[in-house]
Amino acid sequence: MIDTSGANRIAPWPVADPGAMIRLSAGISAPQVGAVMAALVPEDSSPREIAAALRAITEREHLVAPGGLLARDTWTGVVIPPSCCCGLEEWREWMSVPSGGEPWLGHDPSPCVELLDGDVRIRPDGGLGEDRPPAEQAITASLADFAAQLHSAHQDLVSFLDAVGRWARELAPQVAGDLVAKLDESFEIVSAADGTAAAQPHD
Repeated sequence: MIDTSGANRIAPWPVADPGAMIRLSAGISAPQVGAVMAALVPEDSSPREIAAALRAITEREHLVAPGGLLARDTWTGVVIPPSCCCGLEEWREWMSVPSGGEPWLGHDPSPCVELLDGDVRIRPDGGLGEDRPPAEQAITASLADFAAQLHSAHQDLVSFLDAVGRWARELAPQVAGDLVAKLDESFEIVSAADGTAAAQPHD
C-alpha cells in the first residue's frame, strides 16, 4: 500500500482518493494510479505537462513512498497496517523473516514481526522495546502461509507495475518505459539485488 497524503495537488492528470492509503494490485484504477504517481512527483516541481511531471519522477535520485505491506487476518479481523516512517521501498525486508530477520514496519505505533517455533507473529506494537500486546491482538501464521501471502503481495506489486505501464502509455508513451523502470528499480518489484532484468510494461 502507498499513503498518498503527500500527493502533489497540481498533478496534471486525474487523481482519485487524495490522502488515502491505496492498495497496489491488478484492481487499481487509473485515477488511483494517478494518485500514486502524484505522490511521487517532487514537491518542488510544478510541471504543467504530463510528460514533464512523469519525467521529474524518473529523474529523482531515490524514490520513497510512505506505506508498505499490510497484514490482515481474515479469521479474526485483525489488521496491522504499515506505520509512520515505513516505506514501500523496504518491503523486501519481509523476505528475511524466515531466517530471523526483523523488517522495519514503522513507529507510532511500532508493529513488529517475530519468528516463534516455526510460526510468524506480527504484532501491532512493541517494535521499539515497549511492552508487546497479547497474542490475540496479533496475527500468527505458519511459515508456509506467510510465504504464500508474501508471494501474493509480490504478484500484486507486479500487477501494479503493469497497470502503471498501461496508464503511462495512454498519457505520455515517450516516458512510460523509463517510468516503469524507475519504479521497478526503486521498489525492487521485479529487478532486485540478484540482477534480474527490469520489468517492461505490456498489454
